[in-house]
Order: sequence, then C-alpha cells, then structure tokens
Amino acid sequence: MDIHIFSLALIVLLAYITQAMTGFGSLIIVVTLGSHLYPIKFLLPVIVPLDILVNTYIVAKYAADVDRPLLFYRIVPLVGVGLLTGIAIFQFVQGALLKRSFGVLVTLLCLREIYSLLGTTAPQRALTRIKYAASVFSAGIVQGLFASGGPLLVYAVGRLGLPKARFRSTLAALWLMTNSVLTLSYIVTGRLTLATLKLEAWLVLPIILGIVMGERVHDRVNEHLFRVVVYLILLVAGISIVVR
Repeated sequence: MDIHIFSLALIVLLAYITQAMTGFGSLIIVVTLGSHLYPIKFLLPVIVPLDILVNTYIVAKYAADVDRPLLFYRIVPLVGVGLLTGIAIFQFVQGALLKRSFGVLVTLLCLREIYSLLGTTAPQRALTRIKYAASVFSAGIVQGLFASGGPLLVYAVGRLGLPKARFRSTLAALWLMTNSVLTLSYIVTGRLTLATLKLEAWLVLPIILGIVMGERVHDRVNEHLFRVVVYLILLVAGISIVVR
C-alpha cells in the first residue's frame, strides 16, 4: 500500500472513531489532515460518497429519532440555499486559494470550539433568529465548499436543547441529503473518477473499524477531553495549512 493511502486510512480511522463517539466531526478531520496528502478537490469526491453509507446506516437504524419538523422547516431550506452557493463557488476557486481558505476556516472554528470546551459549563442560550439563520446558511456554504459544515451547524442547532439521540439522527439525515447532492455534483463535473473510486475501496475498512471502535470506547473514554484533543490536533493542522 502506498504511504499516502496508508496515512489517509489512519486519518479516516481517527475521524470515524470521533464520529461514532460524538456524532459529528468525521469529514472536517479527514479534509483537514488529509489535505496534507491530497488536493482538496481530489479528496472530497473520495470521502463524501463514503460518508453517505455511514449516514444511511445511522438514519436507517435510528429513523424514529429524526426530528422531521426541525429538519425540513428550520434546517434544510437554509442549508440548501447555502449548499448550492458553496457548490457554485467550489467550481471556480483555484486549488491553492481553496486550501488556504479552508485552513483559515478550520483555525477559527477550532479556536472557538476549544474556547467553548475549556470555558464555562453553563447552559448555552438559543441563538436569535437572525444569528441562527446566518449560522445555518453559512454551514450550507461551508458544506458545499468543503463538506465540513458540521461545526457551524452544531453551533446553531446544538443550542436548541435536543436530546443527544435526536440531535445525532437529525444531523445524520441532513448529511445524507447534502452529501448526496455533493456526490451528484462531483459526478456531473467529472470529479468522481476511477482514481477516486479506487481510493475509496481502500477506505471502507477503516471507516467500519472506526465506527465499531468508537461505539465500543464511547463509555470508557472521557468524551469532553477527547474532543479537546481532537480540536487541538485540527488547530495545529489548520495553522500548518495556512502557513505552508
């Protein structure tokens, strides 16, 4: 196995352990760390279709937990418009600019997440309607550009007080829809190629192992500390993308 493929497989394993433990974070981990190995425009058509399989499994198994009114009335319209905007921008942004912009985004998001995780434990208030709409719309743009809209969406939806199971299943249903649209856009634009499909085949096993391992260690590992460590890793990776 090529060293780049092996390294990406380890990144994918970490990403889906995190996904199984926390309910989100897989794609931003893969894209941030994986961008040191492959161009983002090549990497996204590899990992996004695979993420569809994971979210299909979650939605099929926990369909009863999906909050459909929230999903279809308060999330999908805003994310949908943002997603199409992001997809359009993605077609015209050059590789170097795309990568550096992503590095800046990851750095800022990680700083906010680390501050939140290390800061107060007091319950967070729901956002105002304008802030909520702006955050969810922006999440759609980031999803269309980098398939990494999770942190922004979690920032907005996470303040609505949803039970953990409903939160996870509702987001999984959203990612299933948005990543299906992204995959279709990759097919139409010719970015989903034989080379990406071959790389995908190498990553199926790490994804399965990551989900199994994440679910098994979920109750044994301090999730709060684990998330802090993951975001610190992403922060270093994001900064390294910007300064390269």
